Amino acid sequence: MKRIAVFLVFAACSMFAFGQLNMTQLGHLPYSNSLSDIWGYADEMGNEYALVGVYNGFSIVDVTDPASLSEVYFEQGVQSIWRDVKTWNNHAYVSTEGGNGILIVDMNPLPGTISSSTYYTGSTYSFTTVHNIYIDEFGKLYIFGADSGSGGAIICDLTGDPMNPVELGRFDDHYLHDGMARGDTLWGGAIYAGMMLAIDVSDPETPTIIGSASTPNQFTHNAWVSDNGQHVFTTDEIGGAFITAYNVTDMNNIYETDRVQSNPGSMVIPHNVHVLNDYLVTSYYADGVTVHDANRPGNLIEVGQYDTSPDYSGNGFNGCWGVYPFLPSGNIVAADIQEGLYVLGPDYKRACYVEGIVTDSTTGSPLQDVTVRIMDTDFSTETNLNGDYAFGTVVSGTYNIEYAHPEYPKKVIEDVELDNGVLTNLNVVMSSWFTDIDEVAENTSITAFPNPFSSAVSVSYQLNDQVSPSSSLQVFDVNGRLVEKHQLTDQQATLSIGNNLPDGIYLVRITNGSEVVKARRISKL
Repeated sequence: MKRIAVFLVFAACSMFAFGQLNMTQLGHLPYSNSLSDIWGYADEMGNEYALVGVYNGFSIVDVTDPASLSEVYFEQGVQSIWRDVKTWNNHAYVSTEGGNGILIVDMNPLPGTISSSTYYTGSTYSFTTVHNIYIDEFGKLYIFGADSGSGGAIICDLTGDPMNPVELGRFDDHYLHDGMARGDTLWGGAIYAGMMLAIDVSDPETPTIIGSASTPNQFTHNAWVSDNGQHVFTTDEIGGAFITAYNVTDMNNIYETDRVQSNPGSMVIPHNVHVLNDYLVTSYYADGVTVHDANRPGNLIEVGQYDTSPDYSGNGFNGCWGVYPFLPSGNIVAADIQEGLYVLGPDYKRACYVEGIVTDSTTGSPLQDVTVRIMDTDFSTETNLNGDYAFGTVVSGTYNIEYAHPEYPKKVIEDVELDNGVLTNLNVVMSSWFTDIDEVAENTSITAFPNPFSSAVSVSYQLNDQVSPSSSLQVFDVNGRLVEKHQLTDQQATLSIGNNLPDGIYLVRITNGSEVVKARRISKL
């Protein structure tokens, strides 16, 4: 898989009015208290439930019919802005930093009346507060950010008695804010160390770090592994941060493949990212719920969005705290801090992927910092150190794509057909001024005499437009290096240049503002 250097500037915000994209509201239930995280559950009869963390307790809402939402259970708890929920079989586990440990609720009676719950506070590793939890496919409970040791991960077994977890061991090398596990690997968010950690938990008594990567904003909140296990996606819980993708096929060489923002420039905070069928479904605070196509992990593209909290924008811990996209119906449930519970209907669409490399026509070298833009949209990116670029759009159609670099004439590829789920490879050669010396502006002239020359050459020019402060005469060598530059102050004049140049072929060009208006090849013998 192609490695995208971290210097790449990733896809800009979409062309759509921010608020709703490929997602519709199916149901909404306001709460009198603020919400935190959310999870989902389906009983044996196929009824679906949202398991909601509320600042003053734990709520279960029947969401089988999104148009008729009803709370079927509520357990009062200590006041806390943090409540996170996970499930194992027919039991819910609720963590909080308010105290009392982890609430365990037996949901077997649903859709009947729930009557059994208890609190778990550990044994060898006793605790009262917990930031977050995760339960893997083997029934192992991972307790993160507890007030025990350094707050790493306490590992428990739930398979014997779900109401009475059995401690297996703990990881205590770093405080972990959040994490998820699959197979023998725990992917942890070491938020204060600014790292995503890969931890071998095959022996829970001796967990061992086997890989790590720094995240872009060094405030690593959560991590989620791809369905095929080859990539991990992280968030940094800080304003203006990214959802970031990493290739983890080699634990000794974990590297970033892409990063993306929902709303670049707004300083909005990403929170929890989840992976479903190579889509990233993220609770994104003031931006609500976002969906990114991660089918090509080196080219993350936003393909869905729903703003659950339109009264809030930008930085700050407002809006969507948690999202759960794994209900059998395909519906998404989301917990908005201020606005309550939402049930959303997603229309998962694959993006139209545009990728390629831009090179110089003369040298064949890759070109960095070429701006690539789908014209008449806000989608743009820049080539990286290797000349690579990758971006796209969720809206199929016929587009013109522009390539711009300050040292080259703009190039436009016209009538490019972009289709959903289809990769369009556009490897573009940008012609240097040596190969495009016939590019002229009307009524603009430039002459060089003598040419070839042995000492100096007189260059006479006449500009069509008024001289601007950035107007200049520039001389480039065959490698594209600027070797001589003269500020222009008159619309027409003659300059003597080239005295100090070694023998060779050069390009003289006139710029007026940001536009190159004339170029001429000269030779020194």
